[in-house]
Amino acid sequence: MTANSYVFFGSEPQFVLIVAGIHESEQGGIEVAHWIRTKLAARKKPTRFGAVVIPDVFPERGLLARADEWKRGDTDNTWREIPRPGGADFHPARHFPPPGEPLSVLKKGLLIGRDGTELREGKQTLPQLPEIRYVIQFIEQFQPIRIVSVHGTHPVTRDQLPGRKAQTGMSNDDIKNWDGVSAIKGVNFPGIFVDPRYQLGKDCPKFDLEICKFDPLLDPAFPVQSAGKDGKGTDRRFDSARTQEGRADDALALKAAQAIAKLDPTLVRGNHVAEAVPVVHYAKASTTPEAFSLGDWGPVEVPSSKGLGARPGAPVFTVEVDDNQESWAFLDGVQMMSEKGEALLQTPSPELRVAKNPGRKILPAKFNKTRSEQLQAYAQGIIDTILEVP
Repeated sequence: MTANSYVFFGSEPQFVLIVAGIHESEQGGIEVAHWIRTKLAARKKPTRFGAVVIPDVFPERGLLARADEWKRGDTDNTWREIPRPGGADFHPARHFPPPGEPLSVLKKGLLIGRDGTELREGKQTLPQLPEIRYVIQFIEQFQPIRIVSVHGTHPVTRDQLPGRKAQTGMSNDDIKNWDGVSAIKGVNFPGIFVDPRYQLGKDCPKFDLEICKFDPLLDPAFPVQSAGKDGKGTDRRFDSARTQEGRADDALALKAAQAIAKLDPTLVRGNHVAEAVPVVHYAKASTTPEAFSLGDWGPVEVPSSKGLGARPGAPVFTVEVDDNQESWAFLDGVQMMSEKGEALLQTPSPELRVAKNPGRKILPAKFNKTRSEQLQAYAQGIIDTILEVP
């Protein structure tokens, strides 16, 4: 099954790519993408930039994941990775070419490192997933100026914090007194984070490329490292990207987070927008597989010397939706509920159309109006900023 894509033209010729469903456990993110494309379709005036929306990268798995969620609610990480017969799971978020290289560099359809050697999990090579190849082909064809990747999150628990002392600098008393809700710098909470445009220097590590994207000694997402020149962190800055273009990307990520915070500040707790130094960069987990993500590959220019697939670098805005669940305003991509939470008239069958019957209203049994409003807040914030801000 091929993923559906929706194209919307803007008042200016540039496009933004919006993609969701790289992890099928994150159905709330998929719904955000559906809200974006339905809101864009209903607009009388186009946004500044056009949009290509791919709401569900793995639609066949999505059907199964939604059936599972309908049955038992939170499916945890059941549908996050993709099982591989006789081997380790595929990690779909890590199936991109090396930064600065086009899709054509994967000549055998296998994932490779920056030196051209084939990546392996144990003794097995790693074939690129065709669905991710499809996304890359869109990027190379449309050459978006920005990319939005919508995901989801699980709540952080107190039990997880002792293992993150090296990231957060929290003491045992700090952990004990944590309220269980407030975001902690050094731990990833819901919000909008950006992989800014950057240059791949010779000194960049093989895989952990964050230090080439921004300066962790200045960045508030790394509180233990960014103590500041005076030891108190007073020179920390949210826009710590190493390039001028990257700092513009940082600023846009903050605008998007602020737009969502105006609708519901709890949805972007991880951005700390009310604090003196907000957060717009993701603190990469130590368990990340050694391969390349969209956030590694997308922001780096592919020069014309590489031939087919050459393109400018595009910042990747990762939307980490609060929790993973959907609201059931859509059933497998078909909109069932309006933005206000009202059941919609369904398109009638040919027989009903001949009989001039407009169809019937169907209210999904599990529809959650509050959740629908939350997911729409993410969608509206993205539309108002990433598709509009020059």
